[in-house]
Amino acid sequence: MRAIVLVGGQGTRLRPLTWRSPKALVPVLNRPLLEHLLLHLKRHAITRITLAMTQRNAEIRDAFGDGSALGIELDYAYEDTPLGSGGAIASVAQGWDEPFLVANGDIITDLDLTAMFAFHREHNAELTMHLHEVDDPSEFGVAVTAEDGRITEFVEKPPRESAPSKLINAGNWLFEPSTISGLSPTEFNRVEDGLFPQMCEANRPIYGFSQPSYWRDIGNSESLRLVNLELVDGAIAGRVPADADGLLVGAGATVASGANLQRPAVIGDDCTIGDGANVTSSVCWDHVVLEDGATVHDSVLASDVTVGAGAIVEHSVVAHGARIAPGARVTDQQVEPDSVIEAAP
Repeated sequence: MRAIVLVGGQGTRLRPLTWRSPKALVPVLNRPLLEHLLLHLKRHAITRITLAMTQRNAEIRDAFGDGSALGIELDYAYEDTPLGSGGAIASVAQGWDEPFLVANGDIITDLDLTAMFAFHREHNAELTMHLHEVDDPSEFGVAVTAEDGRITEFVEKPPRESAPSKLINAGNWLFEPSTISGLSPTEFNRVEDGLFPQMCEANRPIYGFSQPSYWRDIGNSESLRLVNLELVDGAIAGRVPADADGLLVGAGATVASGANLQRPAVIGDDCTIGDGANVTSSVCWDHVVLEDGATVHDSVLASDVTVGAGAIVEHSVVAHGARIAPGARVTDQQVEPDSVIEAAP
């Protein structure tokens, strides 16, 4: 089976972390976010994959090339102007003659795609959508299903109090080639508020596939922090080394014997954790330096951040190259790249 992965978003909700790192390359367990998705597709024998992108991005192409390092066949499709999800799918899949998967590029899941494809065939579906139940569906497309899984209503981002269900569009869709006939490959259109509700209204066979599985949308810095902590804590079997046990320390990292790393936590490659430093429920990217006695709690620190001796960072996001001066305190802040936060006088 072939797949299209939508990686056109600018990652605005992940700023300031995405000012210098494309969203597809932000680290999850010290590997690029997109790598986790590509390997998940490979596990289900989906190895011919197109990355649909709104602009050329040398960093992403340099990271993945033709996909051979991951054992897949990877190519790239670029848009001169953004076409939305519908336009991207239609432009890439023109002429395809087999069912194909479309996946949002910012999802981490262990969904059984093989079972989803079997469900799709058994129900003679034109389109099958992965559905996942959440407490607050207001940020997502919401589906109502019949007993057999057929989607009878689809509403994009309804107010929480009027959402018709808690089953959301979870960002994996199986298409029959004929399903894209109504999508324009040259004009902006979105399947979420176009094709999906239109199929429901026309009583076409659009089905929802749901199963107990891990799922997280990496939409903001807090979800990025949580997906790292959940995965390192064993949320998906086999995603971390067996001896990690809630704590992942990257290659070349130096951790002083007097440092206190409380699980779950993720420490990137070539980090330096000083004596008496404390890390709790946090994620540090590569080349982070925590000087003696520094404390980092419930936070994400991007590459090349330095937290000075005795400084405290809590409930915050600190972007690339920023420096927190010795003795400073950063609470509930978004620190921009290369910023210097001095200690209060």
